[in-house]
Formats: sequence, structure tokens, C-alpha cells
Amino acid sequence: MDVDIRAAFKRVPPGAFEQSGGNIARFAPFFAISNAEDFVTLGEGGTPLFRHARLNALVGMPNLFIKNEAANPTWSFKDRLNAVNASLARELGFNNLAAVSTGNHGASAAAYASAAGLRSIIFLSHGAPDIYAQMIQAYGGATVLTDWHRSADLLAHLVNEKGWYPSKSSLPTPISNPFGLQGYKSIAFEIAIALRPRVPDYMLVPVGSGDDLYGTYKGFLELRELGMIDRVPAFVGCESATANPLARALAANCSNVGKIEDPQTMAVSIGAGRCSDHALRAVRSSNGFACSPTDAEIQDAMHLFASVGLLAESSSCVSLAAVRRLLAEGRIPADTVTVVILTSAGIKWPQEVASLGSTPMLIPAQTEALDALLDGCRRTAVKRNAFRVDHPT
Repeated sequence: MDVDIRAAFKRVPPGAFEQSGGNIARFAPFFAISNAEDFVTLGEGGTPLFRHARLNALVGMPNLFIKNEAANPTWSFKDRLNAVNASLARELGFNNLAAVSTGNHGASAAAYASAAGLRSIIFLSHGAPDIYAQMIQAYGGATVLTDWHRSADLLAHLVNEKGWYPSKSSLPTPISNPFGLQGYKSIAFEIAIALRPRVPDYMLVPVGSGDDLYGTYKGFLELRELGMIDRVPAFVGCESATANPLARALAANCSNVGKIEDPQTMAVSIGAGRCSDHALRAVRSSNGFACSPTDAEIQDAMHLFASVGLLAESSSCVSLAAVRRLLAEGRIPADTVTVVILTSAGIKWPQEVASLGSTPMLIPAQTEALDALLDGCRRTAVKRNAFRVDHPT
């Protein structure tokens, strides 16, 4: 789906491409929204882009930037897509919105449906953390737990037979929605504004359906066409080693991305084993490539993020895991300007969070007990550090 970007540029508010921060509503003409004043927003976008001095020192990349999408209203990058979907659903006269999700997308879709005054039903996969169903219900949506492999058919029934709006990726399984991914162009817009006049050398993006990678790529491409930047970054699709259809398609020089049957990975949000063909085209067109860290590498990246104050879900951490692997392999030079996308907060996956730390310590409320505890911790730390190198690169 294409937007007349020159016409869109004329319709954005003055200074829209000069100010950092602020929500994505100012870019509404670039998302195929007819009336920007009716854009449904919860303040999404304007997420932090920053260098973390301690993390960069541990990784060994002074110009590594984090784009923290966990700072969005429902703590996920999906808010950009669903702000567009809810806006279009309302603009086109829909009263109902439906989605299929492993968690983040469903919670976000329910939130934006409520913001738009729409009814929502979210088909959630069995095994998703309870917090997602609780969020959906709190937003006023209806959570339906059912056979994950058939849920897309139920969504198609609502769309084709009942006239519901699908908040969905562009993957045709069995229906598609190409509109929402336009919202991801705002990630590129914000990065370009914040780093001006520099353009990242590499963009590392966690890949499930690939909409976020393609949408961000499209944003940079449109900025180049408008003459606002002179090049597009190389895009690196980051997948789990056991759920990496994009990497396999690139390695086999395929023109289409195949499906991996029954993939198993801790990175559930990007573990469906399907990826869009347009993500494949975006990687190739940007002279990029793919990287597929193992679950062990993803777990290490989670620990590393948490150790410097960033609690990210495993699917977010695949981009940091990829940076470490690519740096070690010499595929990304250490001095490049590299952006990793952190897609969602880890707090929504309590079992993952629990695996990162130790058991809480229980003592009597007495200073003697506290002193004894501190002495014991100190001895343990000295013994441990004598045989360990933290966060090897």
C-alpha cells in the first residue's frame, strides 16, 4: 500500500519533522488517515532513543543506540500499529475490532479500540501470561482463549461474515491488513529527527511477521525520497535460531519467505515461524541481512539488559543478542552508529522476569541479622567474581 508522500508532507503540522518527542498523530497523513484531527491517540510514540554508557562499554560499541518502544502506553511497539488501525476503523465506519495475538498486539488492540469507542474481541493463545487477558478485560475488550492454529479462521469469520475490522499484520493468514504497519514509519521519523544529520548505519529489528521491520524501512525510504536524508540504513532482521524463516529465505536466495512448522523458542512473540515477503524485500533493498541468536544468547541479552536497568521481554532482547554476535563475528564494526529496537517491556512476562534474579532474602528486623547478611553476601560475591567475567562480548 502506497501513500502520496509529497501530499502527506504538505498536510503535516509545521515543524512536525523538526521536533523530538510528541505522539505520532502529527504524522497521520503518512498513515493514510484522511482527517488527522480524528486520529485516535493515547500518546504513543516519542519513545526514548539513547546511548547507555554502561551498556555500550560492556558491549564494546560506543555508538549503540536503544529505541525503547516499551515506553508506549501499553508498553509495546504495537501501539503505533493499533493507533492507525483504530483510527481507520472509526473513519471507515466500523463499530467492532478483532485481533489474534500472543499478547502484546491483543492488549494494544483492546486499548485502542476502547479509545476509539469500538467493541473488541481478542483471540489470545493458550499459555500467554495471565496479565495479557487481564489487560484486555480491563480495557473493556473480550478475551477468547481457543485453539491457536484455528484462531485466524475465527478472525476471518468475524471479518468476512460479521463485518468486523481486523487489527492484524499484513500476513495473509487467511486475511491481511496492510494499513496498520504504516504506523511503524514513525519509528524511522523519530530516529531521523533525533540523530539529524546522522543516519544509522544499521537498524536491528526483532522480526515476527516483519511488519515492524518493513514499516520502519519504509519510513526511512520516504524520508530519502523527500530529500530529508541521503541514505537508508542497512536493516538486520533479528530472529530466534529455531524460528527464523527470514534468515532461511535470505540464505537460500528465495523470492518468498517459507513457513517453519511448529517452531519452539523462548521468544514467543516472534516465534510463529512466519514472516512477510515485504520484510525480505526491505532487508535486501537496504543491503541488510539477518541474524538468528540462540535462546541461550537471547537469555544472556535479557540478563545484560536487566543488569543495566532495562527489563525487556525475550523477543525484544533478540536485537541485543544479535548485536553481540555480529560484533564478535566482525560483521558489524564496533564504531558504527547502530540502533537496536527494544519492542516490549519484560514485566508482562513474569516467569521470564523471575528467571533473571535470585530469591528474596528474609531476615528478622534486627541490625545484627542485617550485618550478618551483608557479610555473607560479600564473601559470596568475592568468591563468585574470582571465577567469572561479567557479560563477555
